Amino acid sequence: MKGVPAAAFFLAVLLAASRLYGAPLEEIRDILRRHLLNPPGEAALAALSEENLPTKLRDIDPYARIFSAAEYRAFTAARHAWVGIGADLSLRGSVPILHVYRGGPADRAGIPDRSRLLEIDGRPASGLDAESLAILLKGQEGTDVHLMVGLPDGSKARFRLRRESFTPLDVEMVPVGDRHVVRIRDFVGGMTRPALRSILNVLFRMDPAHKAARLIVDLRDAPGGDLYEAFDLAGVFLPAGTLLGTIRGRDGNAVEIRAPQGDKYAMPLILLVGPETASAAEIFAGVLRHHGRALLVGRTTFGKCLSQTDLRLSDGSVLRYTNKEVLLPGGESCTGKGLTPDLAVREFELDSLPRLVKRAESLRP
Repeated sequence: MKGVPAAAFFLAVLLAASRLYGAPLEEIRDILRRHLLNPPGEAALAALSEENLPTKLRDIDPYARIFSAAEYRAFTAARHAWVGIGADLSLRGSVPILHVYRGGPADRAGIPDRSRLLEIDGRPASGLDAESLAILLKGQEGTDVHLMVGLPDGSKARFRLRRESFTPLDVEMVPVGDRHVVRIRDFVGGMTRPALRSILNVLFRMDPAHKAARLIVDLRDAPGGDLYEAFDLAGVFLPAGTLLGTIRGRDGNAVEIRAPQGDKYAMPLILLVGPETASAAEIFAGVLRHHGRALLVGRTTFGKCLSQTDLRLSDGSVLRYTNKEVLLPGGESCTGKGLTPDLAVREFELDSLPRLVKRAESLRP
């Protein structure tokens, strides 16, 4: 399941967007005509042009996007090592928010996760778009950048960071007081499930009591990823054969997905969610809550139980479009409404992981 919520899209801090030229319009029209989940009208397809392609694509499919070959390579590379400050960036209205990776320059400097980015080398950050912010933040490895940030407690602080090559982790173990939270940022095919198992093995070695204690999983920064990885990950907490969901394509055929065999975890789960929890992450959360394996704490999720696919075009560009609908085990979709948490918190509380953990621990099993 591809895609990023339009309300709060994530970018690797050093990712520079590129422009698309000469997209093969007839090829795009034919793909949408034959494969889009909801068939488009011919008038909408005819209205596509090189000048309006990104906008008109979204009119046809809100989650469609066209990438140039260079831009797609940049997005793909961002999952691996990049030179930067070890943080992702989202825009909350006009306010840039830093999502700090464990072990990176920003984390080592002491910048709290979800701090507001106020200045970059003395230049105000508010009001700039994501691409402009990325241009200001990127630089050569070993060079310094000076940031002023607004901390979650309302104060401000200045930091000098040295840019360095950094490989982000899609699954992290985050200490909060005397316990640990598992943070999942992305569902990556063939990688997220083994990464979670590795982290849980570390926790069990640190304290065998973790095998029975509540596990808190942070999905606030998880905008999606691979649909089948999300299903497989949910399956490690459910008995083999349990219905995980149903996938429906344009032809109306439905395919049921069930939990696979293998070692299972029995500990109770609390999932931290918010408006940026979307797509594959929402499905993961919805499956586990449906089966009584997890409680949700936070804010209502984004609302997108749809799946996209990426298709390379003849000129090397890549078209992303919606091709499948996903139904949760009860037969319902989260699209357009999201998942309402079992324990809702106020908006300002969502940015404070210690506060969320405290609220989560107040829930009765």
